Amino acid sequence: MTVRRLAASAYAPLGRVHPRVSRVGFGGYRVDDRSDVHREALREALVAGVSLVDTSTNYADGHSEILVGEVVRDVVARGAARREDLVLVTKAGYVQGSNQREAQRRARAGTPWSEMTTYAPDCWHCISPDFLRDQLTASLGRLAMPKVDVFLLHNPEYFLTDAAHRGVPRDDAREAFYDRLARAFRHLEAETAAGRIGAYGVSSNTFVVPHDKDDAVSLERVLASAGPGFAVVQLPFNPLEIGAKEAVHTADGRSVLDVAKSAGLGVLVNRPLNAFSGRGLVRFAALQPDVLRELGHAAEWDAERMKPLMSYLDAEFGSAPNAGATHDATLAQRTLRALLATPGVDVALVGMRRPAYVRDVLGAFA
Repeated sequence: MTVRRLAASAYAPLGRVHPRVSRVGFGGYRVDDRSDVHREALREALVAGVSLVDTSTNYADGHSEILVGEVVRDVVARGAARREDLVLVTKAGYVQGSNQREAQRRARAGTPWSEMTTYAPDCWHCISPDFLRDQLTASLGRLAMPKVDVFLLHNPEYFLTDAAHRGVPRDDAREAFYDRLARAFRHLEAETAAGRIGAYGVSSNTFVVPHDKDDAVSLERVLASAGPGFAVVQLPFNPLEIGAKEAVHTADGRSVLDVAKSAGLGVLVNRPLNAFSGRGLVRFAALQPDVLRELGHAAEWDAERMKPLMSYLDAEFGSAPNAGATHDATLAQRTLRALLATPGVDVALVGMRRPAYVRDVLGAFA
């Protein structure tokens, strides 16, 4: 099957990292090298011109990174993409699955990773330099590459949440938190100098919450301790979770998008099509009926929820057609267009683990 390539208008710079990346990135949260469907979806996305791929050490317990490495090498070897045109992003911080078992083994042996946050029985967290060194080595091994373009600390706010649960005074917790970040950044500057990463940054779900929340991560304070290699932030943004553009991030009334762009950072947004709300998980994706059946949903279920969601797009972003109008795009496409029209947003990371999802997303740029 012929793959339609992205138009030139679907690309933009990513801060200081790369002069031209696709404005949609392939999100690797649920992909796995043991799935042929996932492999084909990533291959199709790359061949079509999607040039940014986001994964993490904990996605599919490392199998997401394996898939990314294998498919990228194959596509490049076949001449369907050039490695220098691609931006590969991975993250570290979560200690789960095999990573947690290794942490437990090391603790028993008397050589634990330092400063481990034992947040929950099945979810620990760590950003200490010794942990990050080992995690990057493992990531590069799974990717089978000498270098990753962007390396992010993955939701370091777990430390703040844990401290709040333990009753640590907020100011004390924050001082300890930013001290840990500063030491992590010094290590990542050394990794940048050594050529194992191209740039680094932070992915945080609480960049977007009001600055006075216990677990809020202040990008201003992050930047104060970061070095020149700090170039990317990642945060959630979708039509129901709009904290990224609200003037709640700083005491003087700026949004995190304002702070990021004034610093020249590249901004990746995640969860663009999946929102957490008081009603539970809301999907901003209009899927084909056969795919809905495969996922166990009735087409009527999504259709019924599309109407109020499209109305919300109208009210909040002003760029989606009226919910009652003739559709010229799917809800996912309308949502992506609205999010990417928001000043300060560079790339929307989309879960595209099936070829049908890839084609739907690419249709946003038709």
